[in-house]
Amino acid sequence: MKFTLNTVTKCSGRLGLLSGLERLPNLTLQTPAMICHTKGGSIPHLSKEASQYLSHDPSSFLQLSISNTLHMQEAVKATQATVAEFIAQKDSAALLVLRDPSETQIPGVPERESVPIFTRCGRRNLGVEEYMKLVESFRPDAYVPLYDADTDVTSSKKRVQKSIDRTEKFVEQCLQWHRKSDVLRSASIIAPVVGGYNPKLREQSVEFLRASAGDFGGYLIDGVHLYGPSVARMEGSGAVSIVTDVCKRLPEEKVRFCFGAFDPRLVLEMIMAGVDVFDSSYVSVKAAQEYRALVFSFNVAASADGQATELDTTDARWEEDFDPLLPGCTCHTCQKASRAYLHHLYNTREMLGPILLMIHNMHHYTEFFKTIRQHVGSDTLPHLLEHLTRQQSLPPYVPKEDKKQAISTEQKDVVHHPIDNEDKHTKKQRA
Repeated sequence: MKFTLNTVTKCSGRLGLLSGLERLPNLTLQTPAMICHTKGGSIPHLSKEASQYLSHDPSSFLQLSISNTLHMQEAVKATQATVAEFIAQKDSAALLVLRDPSETQIPGVPERESVPIFTRCGRRNLGVEEYMKLVESFRPDAYVPLYDADTDVTSSKKRVQKSIDRTEKFVEQCLQWHRKSDVLRSASIIAPVVGGYNPKLREQSVEFLRASAGDFGGYLIDGVHLYGPSVARMEGSGAVSIVTDVCKRLPEEKVRFCFGAFDPRLVLEMIMAGVDVFDSSYVSVKAAQEYRALVFSFNVAASADGQATELDTTDARWEEDFDPLLPGCTCHTCQKASRAYLHHLYNTREMLGPILLMIHNMHHYTEFFKTIRQHVGSDTLPHLLEHLTRQQSLPPYVPKEDKKQAISTEQKDVVHHPIDNEDKHTKKQRA
């Protein structure tokens, strides 16, 4: 993996080009960028056929997590194909990570020699040997070694120190395995930077990784949250401070990843701090879990006062609104469907609802990152952040209760009358 740094602006971050993958030498990714968060190798709710309705296909780089691909190991191994070929995405780069950023991690006491992974089949404790055999079976284009980053702002110093010690041990063992493996010779390693919210421990993590800098194709800044939908509502000042300090210590010539369902404002702050690549888990959280369409404005020339950042398709006020989700949007959903139709699909629990929302949200977020790169090039990203800050966010999503409520015992007595013999005889005749 090769990262070419083109521009470093004073206030707006970095412009670069990610390339140099041995399996796909012609594949490039302009940064700041978003890579596609997937579940089992597919964009949530979008099949390969449905992805054709995206006006700009962003799936050149795919993020696959162990937590929802572990069950595929034997099948991939039996076909002797790479994981990208197995999921019918041979022209896309596969980046293998430990956990799904859209799913909240379950905190707990980790095992001494392993890391807990929660899959569809329950908890699995992965040690270095089992993990590296899994990576060899998948043969991804890039992967993150085994590490411990189940920390957030509430984690104690003792827990964060344990995270550092375990990560150093795991990374060193994974590096030794990687150097001896002929199968992984073409794969790039993404080094995990951990340390929670402790600047000194973050510095310790970076210094440890510097000793093997030549083995790494990039760095993943992790351990500032526990993933899941709550990341979109996290207070970002502490995280931005930590990320800024880490980026100052990392080599400039290596790409920097930071994954999670971050709010677009926090994404801009992290780009200004020096992060290059994010994932699209924010898109899937809003569409697939919260039934919300992204409608925030990133046109700084337009007025943003009172502009909402999201549209809640579960809101009853849209039931007779036949406007598109976002007027002026050119995505397939806005061209073919209305707010009333999306609200109807939610009420009837139709699978088409999340599909149409994902198409719109992916289109909107892809256009957002195009605008980001333009502002970074002209060093005006703070203006875009100010424009987003003036827009109004919806209240946090609260799952609605199912309309089918349990009937109380008293109601059951009223509704279900005892049937006498005459009623039984009549029913028998009717039958």
